[in-house]
Amino acid sequence: MTEVFDNAKNFLSQGRPADALEILKNYLPLAAENEVWKVHEFIGAAFHDLCNAEGATQAYFNAAINDKILRSQREHFSNYLFALHYLPEVTGEILNNDTQVYSGLYRDAEILPPPDFETGKKIHVAFIAPHFCDSSSARFYEHFLTDFDREKFKVTAWSLSKNEDNFTKKIRRNADGFFEVEESSFEEVALKIRGEKADILIDSGGHTEGGTTLQIAAYRPAKIQISGIGWFDTVGCPGIDFYLSDDFLSEYAEDYFCEKILPVEKLFSFNPSPKMIQAKKILRRLPHENFVLGCLNNFMKVTDEYLNCVKIILESVPDAKIIFRDTTPLESRRQSFSERVKKFGLPESQIEIRRGENNFFADYEEIDLIADTFPYPGGMMTALALYMNVPVINLCGKLHSERLGAEMSKIAGLEELIFDNPEDYTKKAVELAFDKSRLENLRKKIRPENLTDTGESVKNFYNALGKLFEI
Repeated sequence: MTEVFDNAKNFLSQGRPADALEILKNYLPLAAENEVWKVHEFIGAAFHDLCNAEGATQAYFNAAINDKILRSQREHFSNYLFALHYLPEVTGEILNNDTQVYSGLYRDAEILPPPDFETGKKIHVAFIAPHFCDSSSARFYEHFLTDFDREKFKVTAWSLSKNEDNFTKKIRRNADGFFEVEESSFEEVALKIRGEKADILIDSGGHTEGGTTLQIAAYRPAKIQISGIGWFDTVGCPGIDFYLSDDFLSEYAEDYFCEKILPVEKLFSFNPSPKMIQAKKILRRLPHENFVLGCLNNFMKVTDEYLNCVKIILESVPDAKIIFRDTTPLESRRQSFSERVKKFGLPESQIEIRRGENNFFADYEEIDLIADTFPYPGGMMTALALYMNVPVINLCGKLHSERLGAEMSKIAGLEELIFDNPEDYTKKAVELAFDKSRLENLRKKIRPENLTDTGESVKNFYNALGKLFEI
């Protein structure tokens, strides 16, 4: 019934996801067979706005198994695979099984004939992304599109969106070609990439935005196709040959990855945005007597095990507090998260919960130590904290996605704050809360320039690509 979906959409736009969820759940038993997937899709959006990772994950899975249209079924399953990483019980075996299911959705996919590689010419590297607007992942791949060796490589950018900002304009100016293909079908985009004779396709979307870039890669428009810039784990798309990583991140990955690992040392570095640079220039540490812990990651990354560690830290350091800051401005998420942590038993006097805002950079003036979330840590948010000279404590798991935060700390020279169990993670945070001089020494030890030195990353990246064509 259109009225139900319109009402749900209105409730969501008004910041009332609980009301949207109620009407959707009431309507679900009455929905026609061809509407069930859409109900679940809306339920997933409502759970997202309520900051309920488990509910959103289940809803996206339900949408996938109830949809009969293959294209949108793949999109639902991409949303499911993305949300799955929020859950603490996910193992490599589970992820491998689910990516194999996703791969099966391409069993009847049409594939373009194998292309020929013309020797004696520049290697054409085509980057495809849902958009080339500024984002967390864009900070990590900008330099690959702007600072490459123009004598050996030709680089083009393929955007599935007309949206544009200053970041987009920079890519337009620096890449050898920029193609906006929002109004083209997936097959048409693949044919256009083939028409431009791309040798290597770099998928910069993965399962974000419903995995639309993967559906284009499935046609195999390029000779070699690679993921790993813009996505943090195995993709499971049969069109992807390699996944970019390094020895640390991929230490346990081969047990469950569908793609071959293409090792690139010092792969990760980022270009700070003008706002980040300005914020760092004016950053001044605020004098505060008591220890302040920080968590500035997406609230859906906050697991019960993480909250239990925070609870132990706060109970052990009665004068301490923690600042939670979401990555979205939704008040519904802030309220839902606030109710959750109170029910969990965190002392109200020691917690502060903030919505996502553009001026969050000022938080780094107040925070002594960032407690990275687990099992799904920060990527850009962890790198940004280190860039702002705030120490980060990490709990490093075995999945590729569970090691990204530790990778940032490792690059920045803070390996001593990387742990593999919650007991040591919690113990170290408590120790640092009582040792201000140690915290200050750790702050001085951070090497932000290691994270922002993009030259070596670009060199290693393109050397690895070039080797793929060596005879």
